[in-house]
Amino acid sequence: MLMFKLALRNILRSRRRTLLTLLSLGGGYLLTALQLSVTEGSYDQMLSTYTRDTTGHVQITAEGYVETPRLYDSLSLNDADLSELEAQPNVVAVTPRIESSALAYGETKSFPVDVVGIDPQREAGLSFLADKLRAGTYLTDQPDTDGYFAAMIGAQVARQLSVGVGDELVLVSQGADGSLANDLYRVSAIVGTIDSAESRRVVLPLRAAQQFYAMPGKVHRLIVLGRDYRRAPQLAEQLDGWAGQHWDDTDVGATSWQVVAADFYRTMEADKSGGQVTMVILIFLVCVGVLNTILMSVMERTGEFGVLKAIGTSPGRLFRLIMLEAGLLAILACLLALILVLPINAWFTWVGLEIEPIEFSGVLFTRYAGQMSFYVFAQPALLIVVATLIAALWPAWRAARLVPVEAMRRL
Repeated sequence: MLMFKLALRNILRSRRRTLLTLLSLGGGYLLTALQLSVTEGSYDQMLSTYTRDTTGHVQITAEGYVETPRLYDSLSLNDADLSELEAQPNVVAVTPRIESSALAYGETKSFPVDVVGIDPQREAGLSFLADKLRAGTYLTDQPDTDGYFAAMIGAQVARQLSVGVGDELVLVSQGADGSLANDLYRVSAIVGTIDSAESRRVVLPLRAAQQFYAMPGKVHRLIVLGRDYRRAPQLAEQLDGWAGQHWDDTDVGATSWQVVAADFYRTMEADKSGGQVTMVILIFLVCVGVLNTILMSVMERTGEFGVLKAIGTSPGRLFRLIMLEAGLLAILACLLALILVLPINAWFTWVGLEIEPIEFSGVLFTRYAGQMSFYVFAQPALLIVVATLIAALWPAWRAARLVPVEAMRRL
């Protein structure tokens, strides 16, 4: 307790220097906490949107389909299968998809496209496809009065084929049974932009895609949405066991989005690591200034330290006193800066900063968001305190090594 009082008295004695040190450390904490908040919040928003809109949290497929998608690697599926899967713990939503390619024909032009077959109702409850319509109406799973199924096309497909809503579209491909697949569809909507992931896509109702590719009762992927994208590996492990028992006649497995979109995941992690390095560099620069301040403080009190050692204060106790002063300064600076950073971070979290739309891996992002969490506030504080203590090691060691007679000559 006595050492704490001494440390506090020494801090308050030189108020100007203490204020400058607090401003330096507090500013470092403020900047790093905000940077970490925006980084974590923006990544959380990106990953949540990306997984929901593209990969889902977990995909159930035939073995090897994720690595090498092939038309023939499919799953048998009926309504009972979907109901049973939806009833599994931690499963929020499920939608089936068929994915392949075809050659699309307009009135006078042709263009290679990616074909995706979806369950319109289930897809609308999982992804944001229905929100991306630029013109027209969303899919229905029933043909129109002329017997044509609807097709939604990407903006690039519409431009290349010079087709619009209400026009006819012909698709030609190969069926899963080896037959020639060809059929006529009515364009019901144009989806996304030229740069979006859907730009080269033709989206069909699942029933129409099954007929087109000669895959009755079969799909390529079951997209599963869980409660949290961060828990996807655990959910994949759970569903892998369920799928192995359910499709006991087929090699079927569940894969988390981190594996399905491995390149995207690695890119995000690398970018996140870069942000951590920037934060460490910023804290290092702040603590270089703190080192200078603490060293000056020690040099000014050299005579006092000589007296303390002359009356029996051990080097270890003197060392701990300097370290305690540095630690108290760092903690006080973080607490004061926390009062400022809380409302700013709350604004970033609940309101955010609107930005020009950015297309990243086929997903559109429109704002920077923050994150309110213990980690966001605790990690920068811990780094500031540890870095300050490291910076104080040399001044504290220097004070502890003083020779009393030589030190008292400074009085």
